[in-house]
Amino acid sequence: MLADAPRSATVTDHERPAAVLIAGGGVAALELLLGLRVLAGGRVAIMLLTPEPTLTPRAMTVAEPFERGAAQSHDWARIADEQGAELVLDRLVAVDTAARIVFTHDGRRLPYDVLVIATGARRVAPFAGALTFGAGDHAAASLRQIVAAALVREPSCIAFALPSPSVWPLPLYELALQTAQELRGHGATTAVRIVTPERHALELFGPAARDAVVPMLDALGIELITSAQPLRVVARGLRLESGELIFADDVVTLGEIEARPIAGLPTDCAGFIPVDLHGRVTGEPAVYAAGEATSFPLRQGGLATQQADAVVEAIASACGAPCVAAPFAPVLRGRMLTSGAPLYLQSRVSGQSIASTRALWSPPEKIAGRYLAPYLATARPSRLAAAPLAERVPALPGPDAVDDDAVRLAFAIASAEVRCGNSARALAALEAAHALDATAALAEPFAQR
Repeated sequence: MLADAPRSATVTDHERPAAVLIAGGGVAALELLLGLRVLAGGRVAIMLLTPEPTLTPRAMTVAEPFERGAAQSHDWARIADEQGAELVLDRLVAVDTAARIVFTHDGRRLPYDVLVIATGARRVAPFAGALTFGAGDHAAASLRQIVAAALVREPSCIAFALPSPSVWPLPLYELALQTAQELRGHGATTAVRIVTPERHALELFGPAARDAVVPMLDALGIELITSAQPLRVVARGLRLESGELIFADDVVTLGEIEARPIAGLPTDCAGFIPVDLHGRVTGEPAVYAAGEATSFPLRQGGLATQQADAVVEAIASACGAPCVAAPFAPVLRGRMLTSGAPLYLQSRVSGQSIASTRALWSPPEKIAGRYLAPYLATARPSRLAAAPLAERVPALPGPDAVDDDAVRLAFAIASAEVRCGNSARALAALEAAHALDATAALAEPFAQR
């Protein structure tokens, strides 16, 4: 039991396992749990603190309105038992980093040697009057209603609006493509528009994604309106920051990310937790964070697992495991649902841009986590160490790249937000870049207090 560990002991001599407390119940938490078991093994005693009894990744919810798939739920009790972790169903509310204790909603006081925050964030509706995917439980049914209404009131128009450059864009394109295909299948002439602040389609994924996706949009008659920052939904349309009105009977958008600050932990100007390239929380050598709770300005399941991998390697290395603590170097991956076969996208900010109808990683899960994807695809945890995610096309950096892709991406997001007039989001992205660029050596998180 974690609580039985002597609080004054050092664990750098490996006389007892390091007590690692993972707070959170999303994909980053699962990647952390699986990765620590593979790399650190018995060097760590893991407690998972989560308010939810099940894990339900959101990536496949974009298929639900069209009956092409659904989000699958996974039982945390079974996962924790398989991985030899203690499960506590409760919610983290505060941390005493000096005493290394967390406080929960139900009054528990849980000690730790190392704390990893993977508590995620809130999704909020960016525009009143729009259907927001990712900020409620009834989005699939609501989109079905919009499509049904469009079939009986032609001519009509549905606009899919990306709220800002910081929002992961792939689901918006997936929804627009599938909606257009559904309407075409019923013989409708409803107009479908994508309104986005991006300078071109799927800008984050580079030119290969643009060149692959634009013909798909054209084939279904989807109008792409770029360099257009949505401002608000108004009667008969969508008002842009520029003042222009885009006609639409209905507007569909994606949820924006809002922080859930935790008492006792540092936050940036937007309430997120600042971390360095190893996931270490600024000023807190025994606390790490990964996923949407962190200040990294682009939040998506695959990136959350990559952040988790950096944390896993840092902790395992500090525990004496034979592994290298590599920094977070984001690779953007997306298995994009289209009107036909999936499109696989992969890019790095330092230059790589790939689009293919053949899977670029195996297993070809929608969330390409190193340990998470094989686990959810096979449910055979005994094979994890031998068969993590396989890259069929290695994500190689460009010729001028160093280990600063995360910093470059944060600056790119900040630049895009400035271009769109979103000064608060730009400032948050700049703060994230500054935290990531910290040059201090990786601190020993298990030092005697």
